[in-house]
Amino acid sequence: MDITDKKFKEINKYLINTLSPGRYRHSLSTGKTAEKLCEYFGLNSEKGFFTGLIHDIAREYDNESLVNICLKSGEKMHEWEIKDPVLLHGKAGAALLKDKFSIIDEEILDAVRVHTTGSTGMSSLAKVLFISDYIEPERKHITAEFVESLENESLDSMVKTVLSSVLDYIKNNNKVVADPSIELFEELQQ
Repeated sequence: MDITDKKFKEINKYLINTLSPGRYRHSLSTGKTAEKLCEYFGLNSEKGFFTGLIHDIAREYDNESLVNICLKSGEKMHEWEIKDPVLLHGKAGAALLKDKFSIIDEEILDAVRVHTTGSTGMSSLAKVLFISDYIEPERKHITAEFVESLENESLDSMVKTVLSSVLDYIKNNNKVVADPSIELFEELQQ
């Protein structure tokens, strides 16, 4: 990973100063969970930790800011994202990391970009982030039994289980399911 200690400290300081304490704890816990999953799957654990830590860098931006960042960066926005702009925080976060902090690692940027809905063709790092964001220990709605059900599963199987749980939640709460989530689920069915 080509992130210097200086760059890491700069971004971490930004996170501490802009995220609420609870969101920062979630980000730190997501980073630690991603680090462990990367170790388990033979991926770069340092990159996993960093990606987990930064994934919600734009999560607490207001809706107007999220839209403006995406417009300025050229990130494509869909109707379902404009109706629920919080879904843009991954795309806005990737743009912010690239423009403000000069992060150029496309694997990291893409993982941050798609962590809210998932996407077909996700990299292993993006899959690890998607799982980690959902199961990290700060998430009070995730049971130990759910996390244990993921043990010894393949990376794709873990993503499918997490995505299935997310889709159930969305449907049970009468929210709109994003197209990329449906497409990802269909890809994982094959």
